[in-house]
Amino acid sequence: MASHVASLRGWHPALARAEVASLLPQAKLIRLESRRLVQLEGDISLEQMHTAVECASGCQALLWNAILWKHEEDSTAFYEHLRTYLEAYPRTGSAAVRSMKHEGKMPGVSSREFARTIGGILSSQGYPIDLESPEHRLGMVFDASAGIIACGWMVGSGDDSDGIVARRATDRPFFKPVSLDPRLARLAVNVASGPRDSGATLDLMTGTGGFVLEAAISNRETYGVDLDPFMIEGAQKNLDWAMPSSEAKLLLGDATQLPEVIPSHAHKRIAGFVLDPPYGRNSQGSLDHAELIEAVLHSSRKVAAKKAGLVLILPMHPFGEFPDEALEDEAEFELLHGQWSEIKSTFNKTGWRIEQRWVEHVHASLGRLILHATIVPQD
Repeated sequence: MASHVASLRGWHPALARAEVASLLPQAKLIRLESRRLVQLEGDISLEQMHTAVECASGCQALLWNAILWKHEEDSTAFYEHLRTYLEAYPRTGSAAVRSMKHEGKMPGVSSREFARTIGGILSSQGYPIDLESPEHRLGMVFDASAGIIACGWMVGSGDDSDGIVARRATDRPFFKPVSLDPRLARLAVNVASGPRDSGATLDLMTGTGGFVLEAAISNRETYGVDLDPFMIEGAQKNLDWAMPSSEAKLLLGDATQLPEVIPSHAHKRIAGFVLDPPYGRNSQGSLDHAELIEAVLHSSRKVAAKKAGLVLILPMHPFGEFPDEALEDEAEFELLHGQWSEIKSTFNKTGWRIEQRWVEHVHASLGRLILHATIVPQD
């Protein structure tokens, strides 16, 4: 069975692991000692891997059938293993070595010397070396936190930046202070929706359109719903700014009445729902926040695909920084609005199963609870 390695970005590795698991559901994820490396076992095609990395917010690259080496082991044995690897998984065309460092410098290891030696091995096996625009990249991740070097043909660019900085909320034509960071918006879309071909994504309360932008840029079938015409108009400006040719649909309507709002051809085809509900005054009139979420969850079930997922983001009182692990079931925390017990009960009675929860530290007076749920099959 193939065994690949995902190289994760350092912003929130726990969420990045969940994103990879959602984008590649056929893979079994195995935690390594490193906080930013995870092993993937299973029959995954190169096309599936390319699509996943292209969509991902938290994954730098995937290493195909990767070699794992502990830095205290003999480097000569590693180079011999690499020669065998290149013979077993040959590529046609030019190549170059691409090095990535996680968690600082690995003591006693020169990444430059490794890259130079491996470049020589590639050349000796007949690969034309092209450092500027190679057809293939042999990726090397030097992970100082675990003392691991992972090596393999790269799927994805391996860039430290995922290009999302160019779409910062403050740079958009239509901006509100509550707008989500694009990294979190993209990640939420992927965790909720799964592989790109699994169905459509629906942003339940669009606001400024952060979820819609990220879903559309990922080439997903995308819908956004909002009751406020001003928000729909502003979100459309942002969509036109980020992706003028997008086919994403922004719909004026009530998220508690989805069958009446979204096109009939999208019914039972919504694979992922994303929800960052408004607080303070909202257009749902007399509904309080718990009632609003309950009504939206009921409505979502009516248009959901059989294996739909949902990501809900809720503001919470500061809870510290936990970027490496999901929140434990028994963890106690305080939401800014309402009680967790009430939210949990709402999911249970509306036919959604809570799978995992994570915390994002925003600033000294605010955190975010990120919740992933899946639909419970109906009898």
